[in-house]
Amino acid sequence: MRSIDCPHCEAPTRVRTSRDVAPTYRQLQLQCSNIECGATYGAAVEITHGISPSAMSNPAVTLRMAPPRQRLVAANDDGRFGASAPGVAPLRAANDDGGVGEAVNTAS
Repeated sequence: MRSIDCPHCEAPTRVRTSRDVAPTYRQLQLQCSNIECGATYGAAVEITHGISPSAMSNPAVTLRMAPPRQRLVAANDDGRFGASAPGVAPLRAANDDGGVGEAVNTAS
């Protein structure tokens, strides 16, 4: 986990102590790693919601579950290959020989 930077000197902070307050909440004491700054802070980490359910659920813990993310679909993923507008013939690639190409020996 990336540390939180000191809001004063922007150096990384370190967790010096922490304590559990609840199964989903932990209090931290942070210390700036810049000895010339020397700031210390109180912070907290909280689990706010579930993303996938636990296989070992604790009945004492109740978390709301985040709704599943919608699966992203490409804008051109409509199942049609080489489709064009109605009434317009599809364009053929310049290198499309229509299946009548022949092998050419290029070795000298």
